[in-house]
Amino acid sequence: MAEITKSYEPGEVEKAWYAAWLQAGAFEGKVDPSRPAYTIAIPPPNVTGVLTMGHVLNNSLQDILIRRARLEGKGALWIPGTDHAGIATQTVVERELRKTKQTRHDFGRNAFVERVWEWRHEKGNIILEQLRRLGASCDWNRTHFTMDSGYSRAVLQVFVESFRRGQIYRGKRMVNWCPASLTALSDEEVIMKPVNGTLYHIGYELTDEPGRFIQVATTRPETIPGDVALAVHPEDPRYAALIGKTVWRPINRAPIPIVADAAVDREFGSGALKITPAHDKVDFEVGLRHKLPVIDVLTADGVLNELAGPELAGLERFAGRKKAAELLKASGNLVKDEPYANNVGYSERADVPIEPRLTWQWWLRYPKVEEAKAAVRDGHIKFYPDRWSKVYLHWLENIQDWCISRQLWWGHRIPVWYRKGLDRDRLTAEDVRDPAKVQVSLDGPADPANWVQEDDVLDTWASSWLWPFVTLGWPDEAAMKAAGFDYFYPTTTLVTGPDIIFFWVARMIMAGLEFTRPGEPLERRVPFRNVYFTGIIRDQQGRKMSKSLGNSPDPLDLIGKYGADGLRFGIVSIAPQGQDIRFQEDRIESGKNFCNKLWNACRFRQMSGPLGENTSFAAIARRLDPAKFDADDHAILARLLSVTGEVEKCFAEFEFSAAVQALYGFFWNDFCDWYVEVSKSKLATEATKATCLAIQDFVLRQTLLLLHPVIPFITE
Repeated sequence: MAEITKSYEPGEVEKAWYAAWLQAGAFEGKVDPSRPAYTIAIPPPNVTGVLTMGHVLNNSLQDILIRRARLEGKGALWIPGTDHAGIATQTVVERELRKTKQTRHDFGRNAFVERVWEWRHEKGNIILEQLRRLGASCDWNRTHFTMDSGYSRAVLQVFVESFRRGQIYRGKRMVNWCPASLTALSDEEVIMKPVNGTLYHIGYELTDEPGRFIQVATTRPETIPGDVALAVHPEDPRYAALIGKTVWRPINRAPIPIVADAAVDREFGSGALKITPAHDKVDFEVGLRHKLPVIDVLTADGVLNELAGPELAGLERFAGRKKAAELLKASGNLVKDEPYANNVGYSERADVPIEPRLTWQWWLRYPKVEEAKAAVRDGHIKFYPDRWSKVYLHWLENIQDWCISRQLWWGHRIPVWYRKGLDRDRLTAEDVRDPAKVQVSLDGPADPANWVQEDDVLDTWASSWLWPFVTLGWPDEAAMKAAGFDYFYPTTTLVTGPDIIFFWVARMIMAGLEFTRPGEPLERRVPFRNVYFTGIIRDQQGRKMSKSLGNSPDPLDLIGKYGADGLRFGIVSIAPQGQDIRFQEDRIESGKNFCNKLWNACRFRQMSGPLGENTSFAAIARRLDPAKFDADDHAILARLLSVTGEVEKCFAEFEFSAAVQALYGFFWNDFCDWYVEVSKSKLATEATKATCLAIQDFVLRQTLLLLHPVIPFITE
């Protein structure tokens, strides 16, 4: 064995060992029916992503699980890859174009998509390279990208099949709309921000009682031209006699009815609500219940249109708000205005307030909802911490159809073709299922010159919900066989954040149940057996770490300073199961200090006497003679046995932090500070030296094995 150097230099060790592992194919997942499989499919980071502290925690835990599975003799496979991240990636490339005063429209769709592919090939694998620095032991030969040709075909096949099953339809409904990116957004792409605005109290005059007003509070007076009713709670005695009467709309004066609806919050403002179905989700639902008309007063880019009236038309929405307040004040309908703090949804990428907007979109009725409930409720899939199972089940009880279309160019273009000349705004539900008017096809119509393809692409989540099984070759039988689908699926453990329990976790469960192994039992179709939800990493003030706040260290800087092992050990040690984490750099430093302690202890052992050529378990065990053990020898072996059992229990319960802390306490306190110290006198005596060295070797060997999943470089 080579001599251990005086000081531990993680940079040199980590780089050399990672290259050696790759050269040896140490991370390759191989089908071996004699061994149980252990599979993890990485939550694919955005192709635009760079390593964050959240990635460090999430991927360290995955690596710990997969390396431990290898040590246990399992057929371990960790599948890597990236997500094409539709709106995020398109936004990045468009930002680059703006530097040269160009837009995607200067290129056209096909040329722009080619431009995005060029960007992806140049910069899209940065985060995967950074994960290698962290020590991630993925099978890199199996790296996937959600826009790869095989993956894309699977995504489009699912759309076509779901349409044929009646699960996908086209409808005009309310969505989150980004006026800058001009696309619908998922709730996950909307960031709520506190905003100091104004609450306007406006009088709506009863048409049959001049001079009598109902007062309404709103933060958006610019949408008043879209008002089609006032609503009051049916049990509110203040307004019981007014239900069915009409009031004058104060801008674009017209009579509108007073309706009763239980959606009204009696405690907000005066207890009366203006109903603007085109610009509010609650109002839209109220409008449907009362068969009210819809008046959309905004263009797609947030400008007031002609329906807003001549004095507002052409104004940007916030300029329109100011002008509307002036008009109300001039007409005497503005009772008062006051400062008002509320939360406003912002587009995550464009950083502008979103608009609830009524648009034509493609929608999915979720499949296998009852089975998805049973999968978690009956324990086929276990959540850690378990409290998230209640949140999951509650969402499934109240599930609503999924808007799966996006008005982007980068993404999986929806495989729908319209007959040329059709007015898409007038298509009925029956028309969409008439192949003479609309064709839904994986390869397109036989006579493409007579058809026009849908402009929209699929929501990014509509590809990543298939991740656990498409990455194993589905639906192509030859690809599935080559990837070992029958062996590696279902995957074993998913490590993710609770913020995407609905957007990703629940959808993957439904997709696995719907599309894999038809006719087989539920437990064979679920996409994973266990889900571990990490906490959020926060700064010392409790704020979520983010680049925009500038409160997050660069993980690569931490690796350079403390080593990947030090970072991994430190971050896991402060991450109790499912709890948010207050980041402490001194704990990362303590991770490095622990590695130094381990290094020095092994160096001390090497300097104390020869190790012998064979350091296997059996060889060391042969050197142990219990008849020569004293009380200290028995005690350290008993503690080793105890901590081994404790670590086993922690892994069974996904208590990673507790496992790391148990190993820290055992090695630092019991072995180094106590047993190594009492060993010094034993090593000076020939009668006790051999036994003492054998026990040190045994403890060190087992400790290194227990620590290897957490700090793989130094232990190797």
